[in-house]
Amino acid sequence: MKIFYLLFLVTEILSTNPEMEKENKNIFISIYENLFLKYPKVDVKPEDFINHLSPDSDNYKEAWISIALTVIFGLLVYIIPIYLTERDHIGPYPLWLHNFYCAADFMGIWVFLEAYKKYNYFLFALLSIGETIWVLMEIFCIQRSIKYESNLYWDKNTSLKKKLNDILIQIICFFVGLNLLRFELNDLVMWKFWIFTQVLITIVPGLELEKRGYRNGNNALLHFILVCVAIISFNPWCNMWKEIVPEYFSLDSNPWYYIVGFVCFCMSLRGLFIYMKLPEKQIMRIKED
Repeated sequence: MKIFYLLFLVTEILSTNPEMEKENKNIFISIYENLFLKYPKVDVKPEDFINHLSPDSDNYKEAWISIALTVIFGLLVYIIPIYLTERDHIGPYPLWLHNFYCAADFMGIWVFLEAYKKYNYFLFALLSIGETIWVLMEIFCIQRSIKYESNLYWDKNTSLKKKLNDILIQIICFFVGLNLLRFELNDLVMWKFWIFTQVLITIVPGLELEKRGYRNGNNALLHFILVCVAIISFNPWCNMWKEIVPEYFSLDSNPWYYIVGFVCFCMSLRGLFIYMKLPEKQIMRIKED
């Protein structure tokens, strides 16, 4: 009751103070315009990498630290699931997510390779090599999904040819769709698109865990790492995207980036809580073909 009374008093004060009412109205209008009518005034260019990662840049150290953290945690979100899959014979991610990342990272191989050939900047070569490593890990995870998790996705008598055909079709659909998105975003180095990989990795595992209702294929470390990924990727002080293109990914220029980031953080934290509330791992194995 006290809360309702306080709200009533605030409403009364605002309604009897025209200047305060006008000021609040202007604030709401400003918020609305920033969220729905305002767009970044600059675009992402390959030169941004060179300019902000060179030693004479003001944010040189912050940029390299943020890149190193993003890469390290990006590797962990695949290395840990590979270990979990081998241990429990079921992984934390659904098969379609591996297919999505395989398509996205395969696209990244030649996107960054072309950027390296054009600008002769070593980081583009490293990113292309990194994408190749991720694709290899994703192919391995797809193979393990076929071996250990077939009963989750196909009927018992489904042939290997049919499984491979289904996977290939899905990867092709993801690949062409993602390239269309990259083209329409005019995203020469995938910097606008790439953030969606962070969105999925911080949201999907918790939802998949909730759907399954058991801990197998997961552990607390993985879900803690996913929370860290959300913080590293979306914090407004030092994230890889903002450090490379601050004019595009600043809080003022791109508020939706940070709104999405807050949702990703909450969902990754929710996934950790779901894991902690589930009973200890069941003694079970998904039937192998």
